[in-house]
Amino acid sequence: MEAFQMDSKFFYQLLRIKCERETMDYVLREMEEVLGEEPADAEQVRAYLQSPDAPTTLSADQQIVAMDKLLECAEVNFRTTCDLLRYQQMKKAGVVNTVDEFLRLVHPDDAEEAANEDI
Repeated sequence: MEAFQMDSKFFYQLLRIKCERETMDYVLREMEEVLGEEPADAEQVRAYLQSPDAPTTLSADQQIVAMDKLLECAEVNFRTTCDLLRYQQMKKAGVVNTVDEFLRLVHPDDAEEAANEDI
């Protein structure tokens, strides 16, 4: 049991690191696209996002875009988590059997758009 706990702790630590890297990559990419300039140093952006009230060398524009893109990521992740929980509950209750059924039920407009793209 102790080996499993160590393995799961290691797994969660790796998962956290991967998520942080993906988020930072997204924020930096979007900063470059929105601002039309080379992105700020990743460590400066990370430090700002972890402690936005601390002094920073980022410009006001960089701060606004970095925080906006971090929040955008959080919104997507939260929405995805909510949908996964809804799917789990609906499948358990027998309301849906597949993810496709769930998506058609919960997001009918998205399912219709996807069907139209396939045509």
